[in-house]
Amino acid sequence: MGKKILASVTGLILCAILLNGQDVVFTASAPSVVRVGEQFQYTIEGSERGDVKLPALDKLQLLGGPYSSYSSHSQWINGKMTQKTLVSYTYVFRALQEGSLTIPGATVKVGRKEYSSNEVELEVVSGSAAAAQGASGSGNQSAENGGVDVASSEKDPVFLRVNPSKKEVYVGEQFVSGLKVYTRVNTRPTSGSRDIPYEGFYKRSLDPDANAQQQVIGGETYVTQVIQRHILIPQKSGDLHIEPFESEWMIQQQVQRQRSNNPFDNFFDDPFFSGYQDVPVKLATLPVSIHVKALPPDAPVGFTGAVGNFTMKAELSANEIEINEALSLKITISGTGNIPLLGEPEVNLPPDHDLYDVSRTVNTSTSGNRISGSVSFEYPIIARHAGRFRIAPVQFAWFDPKTESYRTAVTDEFNFTVIKGENDDSLTGGVYVPGVLQESVKDLGTDIRDISRTPPLFSPVASTLFGARWYRWLYPLVLLTAMVLIVLIRVLARRNADLTLVRNRHAGKSARNRLKKADRFRKANEPDNFYEEIGKAIWEYLSHKMNIETAGLSREHVLEKMENRDVPDELRIELIRILEESEFFRFAPTSERSDMDRLYSDAAQLIRNLENCLK
Repeated sequence: MGKKILASVTGLILCAILLNGQDVVFTASAPSVVRVGEQFQYTIEGSERGDVKLPALDKLQLLGGPYSSYSSHSQWINGKMTQKTLVSYTYVFRALQEGSLTIPGATVKVGRKEYSSNEVELEVVSGSAAAAQGASGSGNQSAENGGVDVASSEKDPVFLRVNPSKKEVYVGEQFVSGLKVYTRVNTRPTSGSRDIPYEGFYKRSLDPDANAQQQVIGGETYVTQVIQRHILIPQKSGDLHIEPFESEWMIQQQVQRQRSNNPFDNFFDDPFFSGYQDVPVKLATLPVSIHVKALPPDAPVGFTGAVGNFTMKAELSANEIEINEALSLKITISGTGNIPLLGEPEVNLPPDHDLYDVSRTVNTSTSGNRISGSVSFEYPIIARHAGRFRIAPVQFAWFDPKTESYRTAVTDEFNFTVIKGENDDSLTGGVYVPGVLQESVKDLGTDIRDISRTPPLFSPVASTLFGARWYRWLYPLVLLTAMVLIVLIRVLARRNADLTLVRNRHAGKSARNRLKKADRFRKANEPDNFYEEIGKAIWEYLSHKMNIETAGLSREHVLEKMENRDVPDELRIELIRILEESEFFRFAPTSERSDMDRLYSDAAQLIRNLENCLK
């Protein structure tokens, strides 16, 4: 038994010696062309793991990283073992300025030795130039890629595109535009994703595509799915641009656990023991231009901006009414097109009656990926004169984009009769106005109603609210209250302007909310969620309390900050212990997990102690 153990130890030592004897080379790579504001990946690959130190980069913004991955392959050939190791470190940058840019070589420290990677040159172009360059270089490949232009950014494992059903339409003509994701890896959008604004268009949301499909682009197989769909109606002519739309996504990448200096631990550094981590990235679509044609001139009478295919129906609520009674003319326009944007038809109503504002009722649906339905206009009339009256035929016109011509619909003329009621003055033929019991009105255009003959009642000011003494003191009190409120609002605005101070004040409250959520998981016996929420509570508290961005949040950085702020050693040791337990027992078997009650109590006590130290 002892010989077997000795042979195993000897084999492990030989493997470590052979591994350390390899030539160490680190190679950096990045896309050759990127757009201003576009995010891209800068990757350093080598045969050894170490600490990476990036050079100073003024024209680039670091968004995330490093995200490390590790793979190792060993084989025996003719009694000799060969081992190949590949380590990669990935950073996510965003280009800030246009022009040629050289990224100097990064420094990687392996043990006591330092190695340098190669320089990387890239060209940062404007968004329009990048789109033109991608279109000119990939125009011949668009058809074979399913209509998707292959640009340099589409070599990434995930990208977004806006795919309109038409790129040339008339003003008011509806079409469908979809936001489509193309991916070769596991990915998902972050919470709170917003819709594309579509400036210059009226939009109506549709249900997204429930089914994913496969599509070959540039020799790579992508899984595609439409995540947003909208019906768009352009509001003006000319070239309308759908600007690049940014969206945050999480990409799952394999990461290796932290390397130790123990050769026995390094022997078990196999990808099998690696985990997966969600890496946040920002994706942006390419700009899309829609050419909107103006409608033909010389529109017919009755055109109010309708574009599509419509029918019109009109009806009068009654053909005979009495004086002071109401009737209405209802016009209903049905069909497919820009129904929510239709203006009311022009109707010549008799001027001898009271006419009121037109009421508008819209009923639409989006079945069949188009807006259809009806809009009703109701014209109320109160009859004030007896006699027979006529409403001229109503004309409604619209533009049909299929035939590229105007079409018109005309109703019949309407006639109605107003008769006198029993209480009407038949001798004078006057019109009685509701609520007036004095003299009848002879002429609505020139006559006035009878004056009131009852003298009004007056009361002294001293007996009213305005004469009360307390009411007089109310004015300076209101003025003083307003001044105090103005001072308080300015103080609060000044305090809230300091984001660092705001995050510091809300750190404890945010941590307590996280701990309450963890306590619910503990009571529900959900250990995975409990350990995850404990870790999030502590990391989020440290980020807010010490003003550390999420991208730079690490144990080394936190400990350095705590040391600079004279945090006791026992608190730092307790912090590392709780973080390690929450991370380890989250993925440990059920039988090996720690006591959740104890860990919850320790985490709450740690937050309280840190609150006293980190003022």
